[in-house]
Amino acid sequence: MTQNQLLIMIIIISSCFFVGGLIFHQGKYVLSCLFRGALGLAVIGLANIIFEEFGVVVPVGMNLLNFLVSAFLGIPGILALYGVGFWQMFH
Repeated sequence: MTQNQLLIMIIIISSCFFVGGLIFHQGKYVLSCLFRGALGLAVIGLANIIFEEFGVVVPVGMNLLNFLVSAFLGIPGILALYGVGFWQMFH
């Protein structure tokens, strides 16, 4: 086993313990973030449908990064995603 593989294995095992501890001790916070992320993706999908009705295609999709931004930042994060999307369109 190479040194890189050993380091990656240590990081993965540590991450599993960290996430397990979060879920066990802070389950309410984790569930809240998951709910906010799912709600954020629903808002992004609805906004994309509304923008498409007006003929505007904004490059904000539903992916893991946008899920995390909406989970941790909420509505301001979604507005920032669309701000960056419009900036990319017109820049």
